Amino acid sequence: MNLFNIISELEKVDPEIMDRLSHRRSALSALGSLGKKMALAAAPIAIGSAFNKALGQNNLGDPTAVLNYALLLERLEYSFYDQALKAPTLTATLTGAARTAIETIRAHEQAHVALLTAALGAAASPAPANGFDFGGAFATYPTFLTFAQAFEDTGVRAYKGQATNIPRDLTPTVGGVSVNVLTVALQIHSVEARHAAHIRYMRRGVTAGAQANIMPWIVGKEANGAPDAVYGAGNPAATFPAEDNVTQATINLTTGLGATYSAADVSAAFDEGLDNTTVTNIAKSVVTF
Repeated sequence: MNLFNIISELEKVDPEIMDRLSHRRSALSALGSLGKKMALAAAPIAIGSAFNKALGQNNLGDPTAVLNYALLLERLEYSFYDQALKAPTLTATLTGAARTAIETIRAHEQAHVALLTAALGAAASPAPANGFDFGGAFATYPTFLTFAQAFEDTGVRAYKGQATNIPRDLTPTVGGVSVNVLTVALQIHSVEARHAAHIRYMRRGVTAGAQANIMPWIVGKEANGAPDAVYGAGNPAATFPAEDNVTQATINLTTGLGATYSAADVSAAFDEGLDNTTVTNIAKSVVTF
């Protein structure tokens, strides 16, 4: 979700909102160590109008192009999970609660594809003629989950990178109902984030190698076996910094809030958007389509 745009919209209808919130920044330095992480989570609002960073600026300015880009990503993810569930190499290991979780994620991706296709109507791009070839992604259960982490984390960054390129008033009629596309995109973004967290949790399981060092959130640029580019900077790097970024709205959050936060804490508290060219290059480095 593009929090900075939400703050901007709040100011339009309530010009005094930032005056009422600004006093919260001074309170941060008074918090003890137990309250630091909660304070950091509240930092975007506490800092207020300093957060005017544009997260989604790149070469996809046309809403139709943005939606077709999202549609391609959703088709890729649906195909990935569909092929995994049908892969003979995963029959013995992708079982029980894990299989149920992947079936649920596949259903989510299928619903995303259906809605984006309906919203685009005749403007929807066709699916790749030869489908998606994921190579050795399904060779083993741990390998499958490593690929899944890469796709989900990339998807989250991709949606965030495009949030400001979707007009707030883009409301096509889908199934006889007017649908606000930006709202839908943000709803999909939050679901993709939950997918990413769950996949990371699954990688901590015994069958996946008991990788207890993998957290449900991204810490720094730790790839955990996924392609490093998933967590690196986009283009331009100033707009799309790497996931280990500790500076938001020119403020170094490890030192600039009156309290000391580790770089790991700061990087985990904020996700960074990623431009469409970098996202596409990441996908094509591991998938043929």
